[in-house]
Amino acid sequence: MEEVMKLAWLIDTTTYIDQNMDEKDLFVVSLSTIINDKPYKDSEFESSKLFFDMLKENGNGAKTAQPTPQDFIETYEQIQEEGYTHVIAVHPSSSLSGTYASSLSTAQCFPMEIHVIDSGTGSFPQKELVEYGRKLYDEDYSFEEIVNKLEEVKHTSELYLLPRNLQQLKNSGRVSNSKYLLSSLLHIKLLLKLENSTIDLELKSRGNKKIEAYLITHIKEIIDKGVTHIGVLHAGNEQEAHVWKERILTLNKDVSVYIEPLVPVASVHTGYGTIGIGWIQTQ
Repeated sequence: MEEVMKLAWLIDTTTYIDQNMDEKDLFVVSLSTIINDKPYKDSEFESSKLFFDMLKENGNGAKTAQPTPQDFIETYEQIQEEGYTHVIAVHPSSSLSGTYASSLSTAQCFPMEIHVIDSGTGSFPQKELVEYGRKLYDEDYSFEEIVNKLEEVKHTSELYLLPRNLQQLKNSGRVSNSKYLLSSLLHIKLLLKLENSTIDLELKSRGNKKIEAYLITHIKEIIDKGVTHIGVLHAGNEQEAHVWKERILTLNKDVSVYIEPLVPVASVHTGYGTIGIGWIQTQ
C-alpha cells in the first residue's frame, strides 16, 4: 500500500507569519537580532512595534545571527515525532544567509522525505511561496510535483527595498564609508532589488520622485502580467506603507495589497523606516 503523505513546512523568521496563517503544519526556527550586544530571538518579540521601537532607538550597529545547528536538530526532531512523512523547508537566499546550508545539512540526518528550498528571496514573496505550496498540497499534488512547481515559481519573485538612509547599510558593510558620506551630502536615495538570490542597486536618485515613478511603472507591468498579490512592507513606518498601497490600488483596484512589517533581518540591514514592495507570480 502506498504511504499517505503527511507534509510539514519548515521556515524561519525571514518569512513573516501573520495572524491569518494556518500554523497547524508550520514549523519555525528563529533567527536572532543583536542590539547593543544583546541577542533577541526574532520569535520572542511581543510585537513588531516593540522591535521597531528598539531598532529606531538603538539600531545603529545592530546585527543578526542565523539559527544554531541545535535549533534545526530540535525542529526536525519535533516534525518527526509528530508523524510527518515529508518536509519542505523554505529558507532565504543562500548568498545572503547560511540558514539554507544549515537546514540542508541537518535534513540529511533524518529518514523523512525532505526537500530544502533556497528561495532566493525573503519576507512577503517567501511567505507567498509557502502558501502556494500549501495550496498545491490541499489540491492533492504529489510531493515531487509540489517541489518542482516551487522550484520553478521561486524565480518569479521580486522584492524592492527603499532604505530611509544609508547609515545601517554602511554599518553592515553593504555601502562604503565614502559612498555613505557622498550620498548623505547629496541626499541620494537608493532602490535595492532582491532577485535570484542577490541584492543589486536598481536605481539611485536625488530625492524619491524618480524612484517612485520607476516602481509604479514596473508594478503596473507585473499586474498586467498576472500578479494579483503584492506586499507592502514597512520597518516601523506603517503610514507610508498605506500611501504605497493606495498608489498601487489606483493601478488596479482588484489587486490584493497586503501591508506587513518588514522581517527583522531585512529591517536590521536596511534600517528603520525602510519600505519594501514584493511579489511572486503563481498564476
